[in-house]
Amino acid sequence: MTTIRDLSASYAEGRQSPVKVTEDLLAKVEKLNPAIDCYITILKESALAEAEIAETLFKEGKSIGFLQGIPLAIKDIVYIKGVRCTAGSKILESNLAPYDSPVARRLKSQGAVILGTTNLHEFACGVTNVNPHYGATRNPWDLDRIPGGSSGGSAASVSAGMSVAAVGTDTAGSVRIPASLCGVVGLKPTYGRISRVGVVPLSSSFDTVGTLTGCTWDAAVMLQALAGPEQGDMTTADIGVPNYLEDVDRLGEKKVGVPRRFIEGRVTGGVMSTFESYLSDLSRLGCDVVDLEVEAFEEAAQVFFPIRRAEASAFHQKWLAEHPEMYGRDVREKLEDGRRILAVDYVNAQNRRPELRQRLIESMGEADFLATPTTSVVAPRIGQESVEILGKGVDVYTALVEMTLPASLVGFPALSIPVGHSEGLPVGAQLMARPYDESGLLAIANAYEKTVGRFPEPKAIAVPSA
Repeated sequence: MTTIRDLSASYAEGRQSPVKVTEDLLAKVEKLNPAIDCYITILKESALAEAEIAETLFKEGKSIGFLQGIPLAIKDIVYIKGVRCTAGSKILESNLAPYDSPVARRLKSQGAVILGTTNLHEFACGVTNVNPHYGATRNPWDLDRIPGGSSGGSAASVSAGMSVAAVGTDTAGSVRIPASLCGVVGLKPTYGRISRVGVVPLSSSFDTVGTLTGCTWDAAVMLQALAGPEQGDMTTADIGVPNYLEDVDRLGEKKVGVPRRFIEGRVTGGVMSTFESYLSDLSRLGCDVVDLEVEAFEEAAQVFFPIRRAEASAFHQKWLAEHPEMYGRDVREKLEDGRRILAVDYVNAQNRRPELRQRLIESMGEADFLATPTTSVVAPRIGQESVEILGKGVDVYTALVEMTLPASLVGFPALSIPVGHSEGLPVGAQLMARPYDESGLLAIANAYEKTVGRFPEPKAIAVPSA
C-alpha cells in the first residue's frame, strides 16, 4: 500500500507525478476490479483532470494541502456533484448527486483526486458487503471471503492498493469492521465531528463519516481535511479542531483499560491470542494496561437496535411500501423488522443513551482508552451465515458488530488498526476514547506503528487472466 505521507513527500520533491500515479492506479483498478469488485463507478476522466490540476500547481510551486494529487475513493453513499450515487441499491441506480457533500467539497478543496465510488452493503444496511445489485466485494487477502461492511469496498480498495485512502461511513462499525478484516486503519470519529450532509442516511442517530487508510498518519491527514462544523448541519459540533498532524506524534503517558470479562467467550482463540500480543506491545510502549469492568458494553445492543431499526425503516418507508421487490432480501427483512418497533420502545431506548454514556465514562475511570479486538473473528467466507467461537455457533452479524457497536451507541471515537494475523488473515484491535479525543487515538496508534511496524499487505491477489 502506498501512503499519503510517502506520496505527498514524493510529489513535493518532484520524484513522482500526480498524473502518472493516477494513470497507474486507474490501470490497476481496471485490472483488479473485476476480481475484487470494490468500485461501482470509476471516474477516469475527472480523476485525470484533477491530477493534471494538482501537477500544474506543484510545478508552479503551489501547495494547497497534503491531499494535493492524492488518489482517493469515496463510498457510494456520499454525494459528489454530477456523479451517480446509488447507495449500493437498485432504487437509486440512476440517482445523480445535485451538489457536493461537505465531505467531497473539502477533499476537492485540498486537491484530492477522486478515483471513483466504492461498493457497499445495500443502503449501508449490513456488514458483509455482499451486494445483490453490484456484486459481492471480495477481500484482497482471500477472494473467497468478505471484506466486511458496509464500507467494504472502501477498505478493500485501500488494502489492494486500488486507492491511497478512502472515505466510508460507520453506523454500528461499518468503517472499523472492514478495516479489521482487510488489514487497514479505520477511524470512526466522534459523532458530529464530520458533517454527514449529502450522505444517504441509514440511522441518523449513529451515522458517522470515517476513513480507511494505510497508516495512522494518513488517518490524521484525512481527519484534518474533513473535521469541523458545517453550516446547516446541526449534528456537527461547534468546537475547535485540533492540529492532528502535530498531535499524532505526542503520546505521553497513557492508561488503557481492557473490558476482559466482556471480551472473553466472545472471540476466537486465534483472535484473542493476537490481541493479547498487542496488549503486551502497548505495555512495552509505556502504556499502563489494566482490566476494567464495563457493564455498559453488555447492555449496548438492546438499546442500540430499536433505535437503528426504527430510524432506517422511517427513512425507507415510502420506497419499502411502493417497491419492496427492489431491495435485497436481507436488507428488506431488516427494514420490515424496523416497522414493528413501537414508538414507546424507540423513545425509551433514546432516553437510556445518556445514562449508558455516563456509566461508560465512569467505568473508564482514569483510563484514556478502552481496548478490544475489533471483531470476534477473522473474515468469514462469502455466503457464510454463522461462525464457530469457542465451540458455539454465532451468526456472522453478531460476531462482527459485538465489539464495535458500543462506541456507536454513545458516539465516542474509535479506531481499528491491524495488529497481526490469525489463520493467515488480518486481525484488528480497536481503541475507544472519550468524545473528541481523536488526537489521543491517533497518537497511540502511531506510536504502535513506529514500534511494531505497519501491517504487511496481501501476499497475492488472484486476478482474471487477460
